[in-house]
Amino acid sequence: MSATNFDIAIIGGGVIGLSIARALTGHQLSVAVIDAGQETPPATDAAAGMLAASFETASGEASLAEALYTLGAQSLAAWPVFAATLEEETGLSLDYRDDGILAVAFDEPQATALKISGDQLRARGSGASFLDGGAARRLEPALSDRVVAALYAPGDAQVDPRKVLIALRTTFRKNAGVLFYERVEHVDCSKDTRQLTLSNGERLGVKLVVLASGAAATQLIAGLPPPPITPVKGEAFAVDRGDNEFRHVIRCPAQPALPYLCPKAEGRVIIGATEIAGRRDASVDDASIRRLRASAADVVPAVHDWPETERWSGLRPATPDGAPILGRDLRGPDGVFLALGHYRNGILLAPACAMALAREILGGDAAGASPLTHLQPFRPERFDCGVAAREHG
Repeated sequence: MSATNFDIAIIGGGVIGLSIARALTGHQLSVAVIDAGQETPPATDAAAGMLAASFETASGEASLAEALYTLGAQSLAAWPVFAATLEEETGLSLDYRDDGILAVAFDEPQATALKISGDQLRARGSGASFLDGGAARRLEPALSDRVVAALYAPGDAQVDPRKVLIALRTTFRKNAGVLFYERVEHVDCSKDTRQLTLSNGERLGVKLVVLASGAAATQLIAGLPPPPITPVKGEAFAVDRGDNEFRHVIRCPAQPALPYLCPKAEGRVIIGATEIAGRRDASVDDASIRRLRASAADVVPAVHDWPETERWSGLRPATPDGAPILGRDLRGPDGVFLALGHYRNGILLAPACAMALAREILGGDAAGASPLTHLQPFRPERFDCGVAAREHG
């Protein structure tokens, strides 16, 4: 069977892969996206669409945590234009909301922890504010009387991840992109043109490959060190709040679940999510949903009476240090770029990562804009410091 040729193949048809594909349009490039999402529950299915740059950090070195915060803040700042232009391109609503996010506390130790977080955020230039229980309820009347304090991040936002994914697919097809709903079985980089073999037997010849396959990332490419990705299963459900007023995303304290509540359009509220490392199945446990509902109802009592409308699960792609893997792995073959390991932040980081990867793929200023962040802290080689990387040229 003869190969179909493209300039770039993106392995992974989730929000990250499709955002990169969108960033590459307008450069006279033929782009293919290969999406095997029907076989592996994607991270989008575990996402509620929080754009919570104020509350997501990496583990390990302080410099990496600071780099991830900066990347998240820059991507959050890019989201209003990203959402508006994507809606204009497709005529579809993303349900983007910039009402801010509230993290709440039930007792003084939790309140103290929030206050410390608020001080750290303000030192970084954030507009986060610490509220007592009364002020928090004035901002969000649905909150329980048990809430004694809250940290309010007015600049944080949210979007509907399902609508974002549909819009990205729509604009990709409008720009003559080719979407394959198949699994990549093998990538041969032994020649100048990389050869991709798909599960249906079809072969693609491409100049460059972007691996953006989320929790499904495996050793597909000979000579490329296996990406250290662990699937973390997340279960979530939605309820119908009816005509009840409820505006803000709320992050709840651990007790023992650590749920969030995200109000969406048409009365829908997403409540999630569990974190179960190493699981790849799509099942949803009744006991997990009961715990999530009980914890959410401690914060918003009306949740007790809101009927469930659906439940689902998805797989978050986690890395050992909680930060993404971005750029070309200098230990592997030329022409292969990685955009992996976004864990809980794939929706938030999509605009920044897409712009940065496009700039690197296109060779710097050819992308038409400076990158939102330098990729160095997130490069793949950080997980194998004992291997000397050749100079990046």
